[in-house]
Amino acid sequence: MQLKKIKKFILKVCPCILGSAFLLQAYTMPVFANTLSNNYSSQSISNARVEQVTWKYRTYKGKKQRRLWSITYEKWLTDWLPA
Repeated sequence: MQLKKIKKFILKVCPCILGSAFLLQAYTMPVFANTLSNNYSSQSISNARVEQVTWKYRTYKGKKQRRLWSITYEKWLTDWLPA
């Protein structure tokens, strides 16, 4: 008698557990894919920035000159020009 109750219980519970496992697996897949694509797009937006530049001045052979320096990339952008 006890064995019949256990079998009945197992036959009721197993399909519920298997069914919920399949439903949860199918439900979570699109969430992970969507999250990854959002991270990628936010990352590409965060890398965009405005280049910062400044003019550097000097006196060469009695004449004032200027040259454009990129603070962002740490390189000269122009040759020495008369100021």
